Amino acid sequence: LYRHLKQANATRLKLGVLQKKVRKRWTRNHTHDLWVGDFEDGPYVLENDQVVPTYLSAFIDCHSRYVVEARYYFRQNLDVLIDSLIRALATHGAPLQLYVDRAKIYMANALRAACYRLNIKLLHRPPKDPPAGGLIERIIQTIQTQLEAEIRAGDILTLQQLNRCLSAWLAVSYHKTIHSETKQPPEQRYQNGLTIIRSVDMAKVMESFMQSVNRTVNKTFADVQLDKRFYRVDAKLRGDRVQVKYDPFSAWDTVHIYSLGGQYLATGSLHDRSTDAPQAPQRPQGKPKHSYTALLIRQHKQMLAEQTGGIDYRKVVQRRPWPFHEFAKTVAQLMGKKAALADLSAGELESLKKVYNQSRSIDRHMVKKAFERASYTKLPYIIRELKLLIRKEAENVS
Repeated sequence: LYRHLKQANATRLKLGVLQKKVRKRWTRNHTHDLWVGDFEDGPYVLENDQVVPTYLSAFIDCHSRYVVEARYYFRQNLDVLIDSLIRALATHGAPLQLYVDRAKIYMANALRAACYRLNIKLLHRPPKDPPAGGLIERIIQTIQTQLEAEIRAGDILTLQQLNRCLSAWLAVSYHKTIHSETKQPPEQRYQNGLTIIRSVDMAKVMESFMQSVNRTVNKTFADVQLDKRFYRVDAKLRGDRVQVKYDPFSAWDTVHIYSLGGQYLATGSLHDRSTDAPQAPQRPQGKPKHSYTALLIRQHKQMLAEQTGGIDYRKVVQRRPWPFHEFAKTVAQLMGKKAALADLSAGELESLKKVYNQSRSIDRHMVKKAFERASYTKLPYIIRELKLLIRKEAENVS
């Protein structure tokens, strides 16, 4: 059976016994439809009299096979990815899609935020599937065989010299040589497939990639410390906990200060503590020359003086013909209280005083008349009848 299957060229894959992914060549129809990026180890270079390794960060356009950015670095981290991608965006604009592997730096929130702001669809390779990145792997292999092999055979270079050689090789050799798959030079195919350039607002890009750390403003110098550097901020922020945002690829002359809630507060400038004297705390503001409360009191006194200017206080305090204690004593006796005033509570005396002040014509006759008209010999009923008699008398007078 196996002999007959072999003669018929019936393999396990053709018979469907072996499940295997079918790999096909793929591309895009236009320039900047898709960029593919990756990192790879580079040659060793000389740095401060020491031999150190380098890492190649590269991005290639899928349609034209044009290398939009390639550069060697000392590190392989998010800062390097940011620098490499920013250089590509500043030169060529933004692609529609960006295809990278699932390394930690490519899964960073900063990269996701930048792609979202620039309307770039971020794609990641399937896990544990290296062949899916064959496009970028092929250009890296070409760089290794054609350029790095020559560099390793010669004298050791510095990082700057290595990047200079890479730029020259791309411009002189690779971009002008006919590609084995597209049958066109990458530079020519790049120009022919270019339909539109999506300009990039670099301010938005840099805002996405800005690094941020939390710091406490020094109470003495009114500054914050960042990587052994000191940045002076507004003295009003002494002792406050703030968020410091900075561009990791700038000269680090200034930083931006935000509250922990994300509100912009100020800009911090680089300064030297050894030469700058500590900022003296702001002197508290002196007391205002004019007090608002004192002004209110003066106006109130003036208003009272105007309102009471025509009152004759001698008439107000004129002695009444029937004193209050006689009035209260009479009410107590009519209510049957033997001790008279001593049997009245403070609340009852206060109620009687209010009625007594309502009219100067209250006398013994009016009190007896109120008792006669009251339903019960209780103080509330008596006071009610007194008020009715006072009101009736006032109406007769008017």
